[in-house]
Order: sequence, then structure tokens, then C-alpha cells
Amino acid sequence: MQENHDNHPLDLSYLKEMVGHNPEFMIEVFDTFIEQTPFYLAELEDALSSENWDKVGNCAHKIKPTFSYVGRSDVKDFVQSIEDNAQNQIAVEQIPADVECLKALLVEIYAQLEVAKNEIQSN
Repeated sequence: MQENHDNHPLDLSYLKEMVGHNPEFMIEVFDTFIEQTPFYLAELEDALSSENWDKVGNCAHKIKPTFSYVGRSDVKDFVQSIEDNAQNQIAVEQIPADVECLKALLVEIYAQLEVAKNEIQSN
């Protein structure tokens, strides 16, 4: 799954539509994403370790919309599949690998957001 998302560019059109041309607020959204997603991910991994599929689905549901804000709707769709599989208890054996993929994607997204922040700040 990860190879379908590697180096996928950020699409900030949704965020720009929401906040207009407000560079400070965009940076605030990026920073909040970078600060909050580790907490969401920890909660997701905790639920996964106990195979609490309802909670895995709920955690995925919570984190899912944040990917739209930072321009990665492809990852939002991927997280939707984790949510659906957990809530419907379908292919649960694949969920741990999907969560590992999500963790790797987050590292890339954090790097993309840092580049985007630098570009916004230099303009």
C-alpha cells in the first residue's frame, strides 16, 4: 500500500479554501497536525494491541479528517479503509501492517509539511 502514497504531493487547495490566504493560520494547522497525530496514533496502536476492533475503527475515524486539512486525501482514503476493516472486522490480519504503513506515511507527511511551512514563511 505504501508505494502508492510515497512522494505524493500535498494538495493544499482544501485548506486554502477553508482559511483563505492566511499563511499564519495554515502554519498553525500544520503544527497542530504534527503535534496531535502522535497522540491519535498512540491511541490507535493501543487499541490494535488489544485487538479492540471497535476502538481501532473509532481511532481511525478520529484521525481520518486531519489528512484532508494537510492535503493528503489519498491517506485519508487509506485510513478510511483501516476504519472500515476494523469496524466490520474484515481482513483484521492486515490492519497491523496498514498501521505500520500509516506510521511511515506520517514521517513523510511531517517532512512535506516542514517544506510547505518553509515555503509559506519565505513568501
